Amino acid sequence: MPYVYANVKVKYGQLPAFFEQMVTIKRVMEENGWKLVGAWSTLIGDIHEVHDLWEVEDANTVPTGFAGAFEDPEFAAASAALSEIADREVLSLVTKTPYSP
Repeated sequence: MPYVYANVKVKYGQLPAFFEQMVTIKRVMEENGWKLVGAWSTLIGDIHEVHDLWEVEDANTVPTGFAGAFEDPEFAAASAALSEIADREVLSLVTKTPYSP
């Protein structure tokens, strides 16, 4: 099972606003085939970083999920808000390693 790993660098002081927008992002992405496995913010290290792990059926679920999500006006608005809140976002399609539980 592949996963989408999202690493987001949030602007200073914007974590609460980021968390608020992610409620909509989570709902809509899950309606479009992604499942949030977990989301973490850093306690030690870069304290303005968020790490999300999403389970997806396969690599095709990534673009089709985004295409469907952007048809939702609430997602489009939340996504636009995030573009003002985040300094960068890196998405990676990953799979478990042999030593992963």
